[in-house]
Amino acid sequence: VAKDLRLDLPALHRRDARVFDTGRTQYFLLDLQNGHLSVKERVDREEICAAAAKCLLNFEILVKNPM
Repeated sequence: VAKDLRLDLPALHRRDARVFDTGRTQYFLLDLQNGHLSVKERVDREEICAAAAKCLLNFEILVKNPM
C-alpha cells in the first residue's frame, strides 16, 4: 500500500493510514511497520456471498494530514 500510494513508511504512520471495510467484519489489516495489506480474518465466501456468482469485498484506505 505504501508503494502504491507513493508514501514512505514514516509518512504512512504519521498520516494515520487506516483500512475501513464496508461490512460488519474487518477482514483486512494495514501494517504501518511495513506498508503491507494483509488478511486479518478468515474469508468465508459462502457466508459472505451465499450463492452469488460474483463475490466482492469492498474496503477503503484513509490517509489523513492532508487527505
